[in-house]
Amino acid sequence: MTQKEFEEKVKEMLIDTVTPLLEQHGKKLEDVKGEIDGKIKEISSQVTKPAVEVGAEAVEKDPKGGFKSLSHFAQHVAMAEKTGNRHLSKELTAWEQYCKAADSTTLEEGELQYGGYLIPPEFRNELWLAVEQMNEILPRCTQIPMARTMVKIPFVNGFDESGKLVYGGIRWYWTDELGTKDPSRPKLGRITLELRKIAGLAYSSDELLEDSPISIENVLRNGFTDGLNFELTNVLIRGTGAGQPLGILNAPCLVTVTKETGQSAGTIVFENIVKMYSRIHNPANAVWVANSNTLPQLCTMSLSVGTGGVPVFMPANGAAGVPYNTLMGRPLIFSKHCATLGTVGDIVFADWSQYLVGMKSGQGATGKFDTSIHFKFDADQTAFRFVFRIDGQPWWPSALTPPQATSDTLSPFVALASRT
Repeated sequence: MTQKEFEEKVKEMLIDTVTPLLEQHGKKLEDVKGEIDGKIKEISSQVTKPAVEVGAEAVEKDPKGGFKSLSHFAQHVAMAEKTGNRHLSKELTAWEQYCKAADSTTLEEGELQYGGYLIPPEFRNELWLAVEQMNEILPRCTQIPMARTMVKIPFVNGFDESGKLVYGGIRWYWTDELGTKDPSRPKLGRITLELRKIAGLAYSSDELLEDSPISIENVLRNGFTDGLNFELTNVLIRGTGAGQPLGILNAPCLVTVTKETGQSAGTIVFENIVKMYSRIHNPANAVWVANSNTLPQLCTMSLSVGTGGVPVFMPANGAAGVPYNTLMGRPLIFSKHCATLGTVGDIVFADWSQYLVGMKSGQGATGKFDTSIHFKFDADQTAFRFVFRIDGQPWWPSALTPPQATSDTLSPFVALASRT
Protein backbone atom coordinates (compact mmCIF):
# COMPACT_ATOMS: atom_id res chain seq x y z
CA MET A 1 0.00 0.00 0.00
CA THR A 2 1.39 3.41 -0.97
CA GLN A 3 1.45 6.29 1.47
CA LYS A 4 -1.36 8.05 -0.44
CA GLU A 5 -3.54 4.94 -0.39
CA PHE A 6 -2.85 4.55 3.31
CA GLU A 7 -3.88 8.15 4.02
CA GLU A 8 -7.12 7.77 2.04
CA LYS A 9 -7.98 4.61 3.96
CA VAL A 10 -7.32 6.28 7.33
CA LYS A 11 -9.35 9.33 6.27
CA GLU A 12 -12.31 7.17 5.31
CA MET A 13 -12.20 5.38 8.66
CA LEU A 14 -11.97 8.66 10.61
CA ILE A 15 -14.88 10.22 8.74
CA ASP A 16 -17.06 7.17 9.44
CA THR A 17 -16.15 7.41 13.12
CA VAL A 18 -16.43 11.13 13.79
CA THR A 19 -19.46 12.03 11.61
CA PRO A 20 -22.07 10.68 14.08
CA LEU A 21 -20.26 12.40 16.96
CA LEU A 22 -20.23 15.74 15.12
CA GLU A 23 -23.95 15.50 14.39
CA GLN A 24 -24.67 14.95 18.10
CA HIS A 25 -22.96 18.28 18.86
CA GLY A 26 -24.51 20.16 15.99
CA LYS A 27 -21.30 20.39 13.95
CA LYS A 28 -20.42 19.56 10.37
CA LEU A 29 -17.51 17.62 8.90
CA GLU A 30 -16.17 20.77 7.18
CA ASP A 31 -15.61 22.37 10.62
CA VAL A 32 -12.89 19.85 11.55
CA LYS A 33 -11.60 18.90 8.09
CA GLY A 34 -8.26 20.68 8.65
CA GLU A 35 -7.67 18.92 11.95
CA ILE A 36 -8.47 15.53 10.40
CA ASP A 37 -6.05 16.07 7.50
CA GLY A 38 -3.27 17.06 9.91
CA LYS A 39 -3.85 14.02 12.10
CA ILE A 40 -3.84 11.72 9.09
CA LYS A 41 -0.46 13.03 7.91
CA GLU A 42 0.96 12.64 11.43
CA ILE A 43 -0.17 9.01 11.65
CA SER A 44 1.01 8.28 8.12
CA SER A 45 4.52 9.66 8.72
CA GLN A 46 4.94 7.35 11.73
CA VAL A 47 3.47 4.17 10.27
CA THR A 48 4.88 4.34 6.74
CA LYS A 49 8.33 5.59 7.77
CA PRO A 50 10.99 3.73 5.75
CA ALA A 51 12.83 0.94 7.59
CA VAL A 52 16.15 2.26 6.27
CA GLU A 53 16.99 5.92 5.87
CA VAL A 54 20.05 7.27 4.09
CA GLY A 55 22.03 10.31 5.04
CA ALA A 56 23.73 11.32 8.25
CA GLU A 57 21.76 8.79 10.39
CA ALA A 58 22.06 5.73 8.12
CA VAL A 59 24.15 3.69 10.53
CA GLU A 60 21.87 4.45 13.48
CA LYS A 61 18.81 3.37 11.52
CA ASP A 62 20.30 0.22 9.98
CA PRO A 63 23.78 -0.97 11.02
CA LYS A 64 23.85 -3.23 7.94
CA GLY A 65 23.66 -0.19 5.68
CA GLY A 66 20.74 -1.67 3.76
CA PHE A 67 22.58 -4.91 2.91
CA LYS A 68 21.11 -8.31 3.76
CA SER A 69 24.39 -10.07 4.50
CA LEU A 70 28.15 -9.82 4.17
CA SER A 71 28.03 -11.65 0.84
CA HIS A 72 25.36 -9.23 -0.40
CA PHE A 73 27.68 -6.34 0.45
CA ALA A 74 30.67 -8.04 -1.22
CA GLN A 75 28.75 -8.73 -4.43
CA HIS A 76 27.63 -5.10 -4.75
CA VAL A 77 31.16 -3.83 -4.14
CA ALA A 78 32.59 -6.18 -6.77
CA MET A 79 29.90 -5.18 -9.26
CA ALA A 80 30.64 -1.48 -8.71
CA GLU A 81 34.38 -1.99 -9.15
CA LYS A 82 34.01 -4.00 -12.37
CA THR A 83 31.49 -1.75 -14.07
CA GLY A 84 32.87 1.51 -12.73
CA ASN A 85 29.29 2.50 -11.94
CA ARG A 86 28.61 2.30 -8.22
CA HIS A 87 25.16 3.81 -8.76
CA LEU A 88 23.91 0.50 -10.15
CA SER A 89 23.38 -0.44 -6.52
CA LYS A 90 21.08 1.83 -4.52
CA GLU A 91 22.36 0.29 -1.27
CA LEU A 92 25.99 1.02 -2.14
CA THR A 93 25.15 4.53 -3.30
CA ALA A 94 23.43 5.24 0.01
CA TRP A 95 26.33 3.75 1.96
CA GLU A 96 28.88 5.81 0.01
CA GLN A 97 26.93 8.98 0.77
CA TYR A 98 26.95 8.13 4.45
CA CYS A 99 30.72 7.40 4.44
CA LYS A 100 31.42 10.75 2.79
CA ALA A 101 29.26 12.54 5.33
CA ALA A 102 31.00 10.77 8.21
CA ASP A 103 34.54 11.26 6.97
CA SER A 104 35.47 13.21 3.86
CA THR A 105 38.74 11.26 3.56
CA THR A 106 37.08 7.85 3.46
CA LEU A 107 36.15 7.91 -0.23
CA GLU A 108 37.35 9.98 -3.16
CA GLU A 109 35.19 10.59 -6.24
CA GLY A 110 36.48 8.48 -9.12
CA GLU A 111 39.12 6.77 -6.99
CA LEU A 112 37.20 3.94 -5.37
CA GLN A 113 39.95 1.48 -6.30
CA TYR A 114 42.24 3.36 -3.91
CA GLY A 115 39.83 4.41 -1.21
CA GLY A 116 37.48 1.43 -1.30
CA TYR A 117 34.36 1.01 0.74
CA LEU A 118 33.98 0.84 4.48
CA ILE A 119 32.10 -2.29 5.42
CA PRO A 120 28.83 -1.57 7.30
CA PRO A 121 29.34 -1.71 11.07
CA GLU A 122 27.23 -4.79 11.78
CA PHE A 123 29.42 -6.93 9.52
CA ARG A 124 32.57 -5.38 11.00
CA ASN A 125 31.36 -6.34 14.45
CA GLU A 126 30.60 -9.88 13.31
CA LEU A 127 34.14 -10.27 12.01
CA TRP A 128 35.78 -8.98 15.17
CA LEU A 129 33.48 -10.76 17.63
CA ALA A 130 34.14 -14.05 15.91
CA VAL A 131 37.84 -13.58 16.51
CA GLU A 132 37.32 -12.77 20.16
CA GLN A 133 35.17 -15.85 20.69
CA MET A 134 37.73 -18.13 19.06
CA ASN A 135 40.79 -16.73 20.81
CA GLU A 136 41.38 -18.28 24.24
CA ILE A 137 44.08 -15.79 25.24
CA LEU A 138 42.90 -12.34 24.09
CA PRO A 139 39.74 -12.22 26.27
CA ARG A 140 41.90 -12.94 29.34
CA CYS A 141 44.02 -9.82 28.77
CA THR A 142 43.33 -6.37 30.22
CA GLN A 143 41.94 -4.32 27.33
CA ILE A 144 42.62 -0.58 27.04
CA PRO A 145 40.36 1.44 24.65
CA MET A 146 42.50 3.99 22.78
CA ALA A 147 40.90 7.11 21.31
CA ARG A 148 44.32 8.24 20.02
CA THR A 149 47.28 6.51 18.44
CA MET A 150 49.27 6.52 21.68
CA VAL A 151 48.41 6.21 25.35
CA LYS A 152 50.77 6.41 28.34
CA ILE A 153 49.77 4.38 31.41
CA PRO A 154 51.42 5.15 34.76
CA PHE A 155 52.19 2.36 37.22
CA VAL A 156 53.74 1.99 40.68
CA ASN A 157 57.29 0.76 40.20
CA GLY A 158 57.38 -1.46 43.25
CA PHE A 159 59.05 -4.53 41.78
CA ASP A 160 62.00 -4.69 44.18
CA GLU A 161 61.03 -5.57 47.74
CA SER A 162 64.48 -6.82 48.74
CA GLY A 163 65.12 -3.70 50.84
CA LYS A 164 61.82 -4.15 52.69
CA LEU A 165 60.27 -1.51 50.49
CA VAL A 166 56.75 -1.33 49.11
CA TYR A 167 55.51 0.83 46.23
CA GLY A 168 59.14 1.13 45.17
CA GLY A 169 60.27 3.35 48.04
CA ILE A 170 57.95 3.38 51.03
CA ARG A 171 59.48 1.99 54.22
CA TRP A 172 57.84 1.21 57.56
CA TYR A 173 59.59 1.71 60.92
CA TRP A 174 59.15 0.22 64.37
CA THR A 175 60.11 3.04 66.71
CA ASP A 176 60.08 4.15 70.30
CA GLU A 177 57.88 7.00 71.46
CA LEU A 178 60.36 9.69 70.44
CA GLY A 179 62.12 7.75 67.70
CA THR A 180 62.93 9.43 64.38
CA LYS A 181 61.77 8.28 60.98
CA ASP A 182 63.36 8.82 57.61
CA PRO A 183 60.94 10.06 54.92
CA SER A 184 60.13 7.78 51.99
CA ARG A 185 58.14 8.04 48.81
CA PRO A 186 56.83 5.67 46.10
CA LYS A 187 58.42 5.21 42.70
CA LEU A 188 56.38 5.45 39.54
CA GLY A 189 56.87 4.29 35.98
CA ARG A 190 55.01 4.56 32.70
CA ILE A 191 54.04 2.16 29.95
CA THR A 192 53.40 3.39 26.42
CA LEU A 193 50.97 1.69 24.06
CA GLU A 194 51.09 2.76 20.43
CA LEU A 195 48.60 1.37 17.94
CA ARG A 196 50.12 -0.97 15.38
CA LYS A 197 48.41 -1.93 12.15
CA ILE A 198 47.65 -5.51 11.23
CA ALA A 199 46.17 -6.28 7.82
CA GLY A 200 44.71 -9.37 6.18
CA LEU A 201 44.37 -9.88 2.44
CA ALA A 202 42.22 -12.43 0.61
CA TYR A 203 41.27 -13.00 -3.03
CA SER A 204 38.05 -14.25 -4.55
CA SER A 205 37.52 -15.31 -8.15
CA ASP A 206 34.90 -13.56 -10.24
CA GLU A 207 33.10 -16.88 -10.66
CA LEU A 208 32.81 -17.29 -6.89
CA LEU A 209 31.44 -13.79 -6.47
CA GLU A 210 28.93 -14.20 -9.26
CA ASP A 211 27.78 -17.78 -8.75
CA SER A 212 28.04 -18.62 -5.07
CA PRO A 213 27.14 -15.92 -2.53
CA ILE A 214 27.19 -18.47 0.30
CA SER A 215 30.74 -19.49 -0.56
CA ILE A 216 32.08 -15.95 -0.72
CA GLU A 217 30.58 -15.19 2.68
CA ASN A 218 32.33 -18.24 4.13
CA VAL A 219 35.58 -17.28 2.42
CA LEU A 220 35.48 -13.78 3.90
CA ARG A 221 34.45 -14.85 7.38
CA ASN A 222 36.79 -17.81 7.69
CA GLY A 223 39.69 -16.12 5.97
CA PHE A 224 39.73 -12.95 8.04
CA THR A 225 38.56 -14.30 11.37
CA ASP A 226 40.92 -17.26 11.36
CA GLY A 227 43.78 -15.18 9.97
CA LEU A 228 43.41 -12.42 12.53
CA ASN A 229 42.96 -14.93 15.34
CA PHE A 230 46.10 -16.77 14.21
CA GLU A 231 48.34 -13.70 14.13
CA LEU A 232 47.04 -12.08 17.33
CA THR A 233 47.64 -15.27 19.32
CA ASN A 234 51.12 -15.49 17.81
CA VAL A 235 52.18 -11.96 18.80
CA LEU A 236 50.69 -12.18 22.29
CA ILE A 237 53.02 -15.13 22.92
CA ARG A 238 56.09 -14.33 20.82
CA GLY A 239 55.74 -10.80 19.39
CA THR A 240 59.00 -8.87 19.05
CA GLY A 241 57.66 -5.43 20.02
CA ALA A 242 59.13 -3.96 16.81
CA GLY A 243 56.13 -2.72 14.80
CA GLN A 244 53.95 -5.25 16.61
CA PRO A 245 52.89 -6.08 20.19
CA LEU A 246 55.54 -7.38 22.62
CA GLY A 247 54.91 -11.04 23.39
CA ILE A 248 55.46 -12.57 26.81
CA LEU A 249 58.42 -14.68 25.65
CA ASN A 250 60.35 -11.50 24.78
CA ALA A 251 59.20 -9.49 27.79
CA PRO A 252 61.79 -8.27 30.34
CA CYS A 253 59.57 -9.54 33.17
CA LEU A 254 59.63 -13.16 31.95
CA VAL A 255 60.96 -15.63 34.53
CA THR A 256 62.70 -18.68 33.07
CA VAL A 257 62.97 -21.77 35.29
CA THR A 258 66.16 -23.79 34.79
CA LYS A 259 66.00 -27.47 33.90
CA GLU A 260 66.83 -30.22 36.39
CA THR A 261 70.37 -31.45 36.74
CA GLY A 262 70.95 -34.23 34.23
CA GLN A 263 67.55 -33.72 32.59
CA SER A 264 67.40 -35.25 29.13
CA ALA A 265 66.87 -33.16 26.01
CA GLY A 266 63.30 -32.67 24.83
CA THR A 267 61.67 -33.68 28.12
CA ILE A 268 59.34 -32.18 30.73
CA VAL A 269 59.45 -33.60 34.24
CA PHE A 270 57.13 -33.02 37.16
CA GLU A 271 59.80 -31.02 39.00
CA ASN A 272 59.74 -28.49 36.13
CA ILE A 273 56.01 -27.94 36.59
CA VAL A 274 56.25 -27.56 40.36
CA LYS A 275 59.05 -25.01 40.11
CA MET A 276 57.23 -23.03 37.43
CA TYR A 277 54.15 -22.91 39.66
CA SER A 278 56.29 -21.62 42.56
CA ARG A 279 57.52 -18.67 40.48
CA ILE A 280 54.16 -17.31 39.33
CA HIS A 281 53.07 -14.19 41.17
CA ASN A 282 49.35 -15.01 41.32
CA PRO A 283 48.53 -18.61 40.39
CA ALA A 284 44.80 -18.04 40.97
CA ASN A 285 44.61 -16.05 37.68
CA ALA A 286 47.17 -18.01 35.66
CA VAL A 287 46.71 -20.59 32.89
CA TRP A 288 49.13 -23.01 31.27
CA VAL A 289 49.75 -22.56 27.55
CA ALA A 290 51.70 -25.31 25.77
CA ASN A 291 52.51 -26.70 22.37
CA SER A 292 50.50 -29.83 21.65
CA ASN A 293 53.72 -31.81 21.13
CA THR A 294 54.35 -31.51 24.88
CA LEU A 295 51.35 -33.76 25.65
CA PRO A 296 53.32 -37.06 25.52
CA GLN A 297 55.75 -35.64 28.09
CA LEU A 298 52.95 -34.36 30.32
CA CYS A 299 51.15 -37.69 30.22
CA THR A 300 54.28 -39.61 31.24
CA MET A 301 55.34 -37.32 34.12
CA SER A 302 55.62 -39.09 37.44
CA LEU A 303 56.27 -38.35 41.09
CA SER A 304 59.12 -40.41 42.47
CA VAL A 305 58.11 -42.60 45.41
CA GLY A 306 60.92 -44.76 46.73
CA THR A 307 62.31 -46.77 43.85
CA GLY A 308 59.20 -46.30 41.73
CA GLY A 309 56.92 -43.51 40.59
CA VAL A 310 53.28 -42.47 40.39
CA PRO A 311 51.72 -40.84 37.28
CA VAL A 312 50.70 -37.26 38.04
CA PHE A 313 48.78 -36.21 34.92
CA MET A 314 46.87 -39.29 33.75
CA PRO A 315 43.19 -39.58 34.72
CA ALA A 316 42.14 -42.08 37.37
CA ASN A 317 41.28 -44.80 34.84
CA GLY A 318 44.48 -44.29 32.87
CA ALA A 319 44.53 -44.23 29.08
CA ALA A 320 40.83 -45.12 28.93
CA GLY A 321 39.90 -41.67 30.21
CA VAL A 322 40.00 -38.26 28.56
CA PRO A 323 43.33 -36.43 29.21
CA TYR A 324 43.11 -33.71 31.82
CA ASN A 325 42.58 -30.11 30.71
CA THR A 326 44.07 -28.74 33.92
CA LEU A 327 47.55 -28.88 35.43
CA MET A 328 48.11 -28.14 39.14
CA GLY A 329 44.47 -27.09 39.22
CA ARG A 330 44.82 -24.41 36.54
CA PRO A 331 43.46 -24.57 32.94
CA LEU A 332 45.74 -26.05 30.28
CA ILE A 333 45.46 -24.54 26.78
CA PHE A 334 47.29 -26.03 23.81
CA SER A 335 48.50 -23.50 21.23
CA LYS A 336 50.43 -24.05 18.03
CA HIS A 337 52.20 -20.74 18.67
CA CYS A 338 54.13 -22.06 21.65
CA ALA A 339 57.69 -23.20 20.91
CA THR A 340 58.43 -26.80 20.02
CA LEU A 341 59.21 -29.33 22.73
CA GLY A 342 62.55 -28.78 24.47
CA THR A 343 62.89 -25.05 23.71
CA VAL A 344 61.98 -21.97 25.73
CA GLY A 345 58.26 -21.34 25.39
CA ASP A 346 57.11 -24.92 24.78
CA ILE A 347 55.11 -24.54 27.99
CA VAL A 348 54.40 -21.29 29.86
CA PHE A 349 52.43 -20.38 32.96
CA ALA A 350 50.84 -16.96 32.45
CA ASP A 351 48.52 -14.55 34.20
CA TRP A 352 47.13 -12.76 31.14
CA SER A 353 45.33 -10.16 33.25
CA GLN A 354 48.78 -8.57 33.59
CA TYR A 355 49.05 -8.14 29.82
CA LEU A 356 47.71 -4.85 28.40
CA VAL A 357 46.02 -4.82 25.00
CA GLY A 358 45.34 -1.40 23.46
CA MET A 359 42.62 -1.30 20.80
CA LYS A 360 41.27 1.59 18.79
CA SER A 361 38.07 3.07 20.16
CA GLY A 362 35.53 5.35 18.52
CA GLN A 363 35.67 5.65 14.74
CA GLY A 364 37.68 2.77 13.33
CA ALA A 365 37.29 0.67 16.47
CA THR A 366 36.15 -2.40 14.56
CA GLY A 367 38.64 -2.12 11.74
CA LYS A 368 38.34 -1.25 8.08
CA PHE A 369 37.35 -3.44 5.16
CA ASP A 370 38.34 -2.49 1.60
CA THR A 371 38.12 -4.11 -1.82
CA SER A 372 39.72 -3.71 -5.24
CA ILE A 373 39.72 -5.54 -8.59
CA HIS A 374 42.88 -3.84 -9.84
CA PHE A 375 45.51 -5.74 -7.88
CA LYS A 376 44.58 -9.09 -9.48
CA PHE A 377 42.82 -7.71 -12.54
CA ASP A 378 44.68 -10.03 -14.96
CA ALA A 379 43.59 -13.10 -12.98
CA ASP A 380 39.90 -12.13 -12.73
CA GLN A 381 40.09 -11.88 -8.97
CA THR A 382 38.79 -9.35 -6.47
CA ALA A 383 40.94 -8.49 -3.44
CA PHE A 384 39.36 -8.00 -0.02
CA ARG A 385 41.43 -6.39 2.75
CA PHE A 386 40.76 -6.12 6.48
CA VAL A 387 42.84 -3.71 8.58
CA PHE A 388 42.84 -3.56 12.38
CA ARG A 389 44.90 -1.48 14.83
CA ILE A 390 46.13 -2.90 18.13
CA ASP A 391 49.10 -2.94 20.49
CA GLY A 392 50.02 -4.91 23.58
CA GLN A 393 52.71 -5.59 26.15
CA PRO A 394 53.06 -6.93 29.70
CA TRP A 395 52.13 -4.53 32.49
CA TRP A 396 55.26 -5.42 34.44
CA PRO A 397 58.57 -3.82 33.36
CA SER A 398 60.54 -6.47 35.30
CA ALA A 399 60.10 -9.47 37.55
CA LEU A 400 59.40 -8.86 41.23
CA THR A 401 62.22 -9.41 43.72
CA PRO A 402 60.67 -10.58 47.02
CA PRO A 403 62.00 -9.47 50.43
CA GLN A 404 63.24 -13.00 51.17
CA ALA A 405 64.70 -15.65 48.83
CA THR A 406 65.61 -12.78 46.54
CA SER A 407 67.04 -15.02 43.82
CA ASP A 408 63.61 -16.62 43.28
CA THR A 409 61.98 -13.71 41.49
CA LEU A 410 58.26 -13.78 40.77
CA SER A 411 56.37 -12.82 37.63
CA PRO A 412 53.00 -13.14 35.92
CA PHE A 413 54.79 -14.96 33.08
CA VAL A 414 56.95 -18.06 33.66
CA ALA A 415 58.63 -20.28 31.06
CA LEU A 416 60.86 -23.35 31.16
CA ALA A 417 64.49 -23.08 30.06
CA SER A 418 65.81 -24.90 26.99
CA ARG A 419 66.37 -28.66 27.23
CA THR A 420 68.15 -29.28 23.94
